[in-house]
Parts: sequence; C-alpha cells; structure tokens
Amino acid sequence: MKISLWTLGLLSVVALGCSGSPGKSDAGDGGDNYEEFFVDVSGKAFVHPVGVQHLADAGLPALTLEGLTVRVEEPLKVATGNLLQGVFGTVVLDGGGEFKAEHISTELVNLGISAGVRDERDAGVSPIIKSSTVVYDVILIGEKPRMNVTNTKAYAVPRQLHEALTAAVTEQTILSLTEGTNRKTLYEAGFTLGRIVDASGNPVSGLTVKPIPSEYTSRIFYPKEDLSGTQASTSANGLFIYVHNGGDVQTYRYTINGHPEYKERRAGAVKDACLVTEVYPGLTPPP
Repeated sequence: MKISLWTLGLLSVVALGCSGSPGKSDAGDGGDNYEEFFVDVSGKAFVHPVGVQHLADAGLPALTLEGLTVRVEEPLKVATGNLLQGVFGTVVLDGGGEFKAEHISTELVNLGISAGVRDERDAGVSPIIKSSTVVYDVILIGEKPRMNVTNTKAYAVPRQLHEALTAAVTEQTILSLTEGTNRKTLYEAGFTLGRIVDASGNPVSGLTVKPIPSEYTSRIFYPKEDLSGTQASTSANGLFIYVHNGGDVQTYRYTINGHPEYKERRAGAVKDACLVTEVYPGLTPPP
C-alpha cells in the first residue's frame, strides 16, 4: 500500500481502542496479502477540556452537545470531495454524546478514520467551530484496522475558545502567516489545536514541538494558561497551535523536543479547518 498524502490537518493523534471480532470478506488486493475487514467505530463526543475551563472562567454557560452532529469519515476522501465514499455515518448527538458508525469497509480507509463535530442546525451563529479528531491513524498504527475501533473521543471546540486563541496568537500574526489571503482567524487560516498530555491524560507544561521541516517552527505557538497571549513552551494547559497558510493542504511531521517517549507524528492543515489532537507518550491513548 502506498501512502502519498495526509490531508485535512490529520494524523497527529489516535484515540484507539480495539474490541470485538473483525469481520472479513474474501476480497483482497491480490499483491500485498491485503484482506478486507468490516469494522464499527464508536465513541463519545466531549467539549474540549480547555474550552470547558475557558467558558467557566468567563462566566459563560457550559456548552451542551445535544443537537450537534458527529460525522465519521475518511479524511483524504472527504478533503478531495469524495463524500459518497468518504462519509461512513452521521449521528445527531443526544445529551450523552455517544456516536457510532457500523460496517465500515477497510477498502475505503486510505489514511485513517476521523470524527468531526459540526453544527448542522439552522439556528443562527453556531456555538462551535467545525473540528475533526482522528480516531484511527493508519500511519501511526502501521496498518488498517482489523477490529472494531471503540472508546474513541471527538472534541467540540467552542466558538469562544477559538476567538480567545485567535486573540492570543493575534490577527496580525495570522495575517502575516497566511501570505496575502486576508485570513485573520485561526479557522480561516486552518490550524491544529494540539494538547500534550502524559500517560494519564494530564496536560504537560514546559514542552516544545519540533516540526519537520524546521522552517515550520515559526508557525507554532504555545498559548498561556489564561489564553492572554503566547509563550516559549507549553503552559499548564499543554496547548500548542500550528497555523496554516490559508491555502490548500500541507503536511508536516513533528516530535516533542527532548522526549523520545512521544513518537513522531504526522499532521497537516487546510484552510477553513481545525484539527484537534492530543499527543501522548507511546501508542496507547490515555483513558
């Protein structure tokens, strides 16, 4: 299997749990001993933890997920406009936030599976921005899924959090990085909202991201704990932000400086998109 592109700002985090028995057919690729499997993907949507704290600190009401939509999808196909094969299922959330898509053929999985949280209601200004969280990463795991992908997490990003992060990076900085496209918010530019955590899921301060190629260093920012600006490394909230150029898909790799327990990741970004990722040590996501 050849992988030539990682798109939609995806492939930087896996929220993967495996259970159940894999389904399979007699189909194969005939050359690489590839066998088709059919898998279910299930999990739960949450408000991003820094978003929860930001709303509380601002005295704003908590964001409810009820009525929002989770779309389980193949990011490469969706980014290239192939919605017919790229969207595996949509779920309108109730108060519990659970979602599931069933009987997904691994023939349709190129680079991974993601869960995007979006607001499909016609109710004025949405309380969230569209975001996507990778729940299975073919490159990181090293193969397509063979069993059901369970206990995954998808994150909703409150609009107020996006506005605060845009202010922290500053519109002027974003304009300078979007190369004359006049895109001055993080979402318009396209961005990665990353959070570095330990094996228990607690955010880690004092860490920095090493992008490959190195010239992308100027596109990475570390919001202060109170989101009032940025600083030289992660604060107590563990956040980092990668700002795209406001154009088409670009990919990059990155490591965490001085910490080999955090494996090399791949990510990317595209205009009008937000990738949410948690970076944890090893390959097993925190509970």
